[in-house]
Amino acid sequence: MMKLRMMIVMVGIIAFFSGSAFAQDTVVREFSGSGGKNTRPFTVKNGWEIHWDAKGDIFQLYLYTANGDMAGVPANQQGSGKGSSYQAKGGHYYLQVNALGNWAIKVVQTGGQSSSGEENKSKSKATSSEIATFSGSGGKNTRPFTTTGPWEIQWDAKGDIFQLYLYTADGDMAGVPANQQGSGKGTSFQPKAGKYYLQVNAIGTWSIKIVPIR
Repeated sequence: MMKLRMMIVMVGIIAFFSGSAFAQDTVVREFSGSGGKNTRPFTVKNGWEIHWDAKGDIFQLYLYTANGDMAGVPANQQGSGKGSSYQAKGGHYYLQVNALGNWAIKVVQTGGQSSSGEENKSKSKATSSEIATFSGSGGKNTRPFTTTGPWEIQWDAKGDIFQLYLYTADGDMAGVPANQQGSGKGTSFQPKAGKYYLQVNAIGTWSIKIVPIR
């Protein structure tokens, strides 16, 4: 009887931690289509993400408030493929899709976790000397990452344009770390610790590493 009680207590503890301390991403809405259209409005809290799977040569997303005011350009992807774009501020929004071919979108409420050595849970191969890594094609926002001291952005861009805009996790602009014309590698030092995300504006594919400077 004592063992049974202990097992029940342990199950309760595991359920509590898995449901609260380790909050998971939650899908708020799903959309799919072919070519261009506007989605229906949806409501999200602070810290959310757009996931997509596009099958055509062009996939662009424009974010609007439910009142019709433009709030950003979450995606500008050349070529087919999957991607994601973090959004800091919650609200009532809809998406305008400009695309060739079929596509599917998920609006996801993040569980509050930063990128800790993984980019959107799948694409990052960060080592112990890296805070986070990201990769993509065209424009998107990365998930937030946390730095504890001076740090550096390292990139390898394959297209004609590569620009980076640095934001705090709350959505306030903190700088323009990169504005590169042409393909190539580069770095940009950042002195202040904090929780940030990057807005990437690019043509072509790219990869980014966030590295601590000691």
